[in-house]
This record gives sequence, structure tokens and C-alpha cells, in this order.
Amino acid sequence: MKKAILALLMLITSVGIAQAQFTLGVKAGVSSSNVDIKDPRNTLQQFKSTDAITGYHAGAFMRIKAGGILIQPEAVLSSTGGKVEVTNDGITTTEQFKFNRLDVPVLLGVSLFNVARIQAGPVASVLVNGKFKDQQLKDYMNNSDLGWQAGIGFDIGNLTTDLRYERVNREFTGTNQNGSFGVGNQQLILSLGFKIIGK
Repeated sequence: MKKAILALLMLITSVGIAQAQFTLGVKAGVSSSNVDIKDPRNTLQQFKSTDAITGYHAGAFMRIKAGGILIQPEAVLSSTGGKVEVTNDGITTTEQFKFNRLDVPVLLGVSLFNVARIQAGPVASVLVNGKFKDQQLKDYMNNSDLGWQAGIGFDIGNLTTDLRYERVNREFTGTNQNGSFGVGNQQLILSLGFKIIGK
């Protein structure tokens, strides 16, 4: 009996794999991103989020779809950040966070009518380099952090497009002058992709 159940499970899995659709492609696009400062500690500075900045990204994606359910891992190099007003001793200046990152989202979603997609999932973000004021951020931040993405997408032939919201939280641990604080980096991301393999 156990052998029969095992054989049945293997058959179902084999059929599922055989019917799964595999897609491999490249993507690029722009984003609008900003930062917000959370829980400043050991600092007299005051922070206020101001303008968003325009960022860019490029990378590759793989999509596995079966029965209307899909999983889509990606590897994307992105530039992002945001502007903040910093008030110190009554003097206010505008400073900019700049991040260059390798983002690896793994999205789970559903396909609607083989045209539209709804997806969400975690993203691992590796800080390649970055800058705040005159400080290199790799000296004051973790090399990697986790965040999340969610959004919609559309496919027409070999072309694919996505509109997503992303948030990644990082911790800045600075000098005695700058103190420590949380940095929430959020992006609205627009991507255009091309499927090299698969449909």
C-alpha cells in the first residue's frame, strides 16, 4: 500500500513538472524611491524625509508556472535612496542617501488569463556600496537585509512589464556625532522585460 501511494505521488509530481512552464528573461527599468528615518538614538540631529529620487535597475528573472500558480526568483542590480532634511544645532541641510544594491526577490503569485499577474514575496538585499553625507555606508550598515515586494504584471508575447512596491529596512550605526537610526528605503518600481526562453 505504501509503495502504491509513493508511486502515485511520484506520478503526480512528474506530471506537474512536465506541465510546468519555464521562462527565463532579462529586465530593466526605473524607480522612484525615498527614505524615512526611524528611532534615532544617541544623536541630537533631527531628520525629516523630503524628496524622492529616481533610480535605475537591470537584471534577470526566471519564472516557473503551473496551474495558474507561479514562482519568480530574480537577481537585480539597482540604484536607490532618498533625500532627508537634517537639523543640527538649528542649522538644516538636505542630505541624500544613495544605495547601490543587489536585490534577490523570490515572488509567489497567480496568473490571470495568461496575461496578468499578481505577485508578492520577500527580497534579500545586498548592499554593494552607498553614501550618506561624506560617509561610505558599507562602514555603518549591514551588508545584507531583508525586505518585501508586491505588485502586478502583464505579459504580451515575449514582453513583460511589472509595477511593484518595495520596502527594505536597514540599520545605520554611525559615529558619536551621527548616532544610530533605522533607515526605511521604499521604492515604486516600473520594469520592462523580455523573455529569452519560454512564453
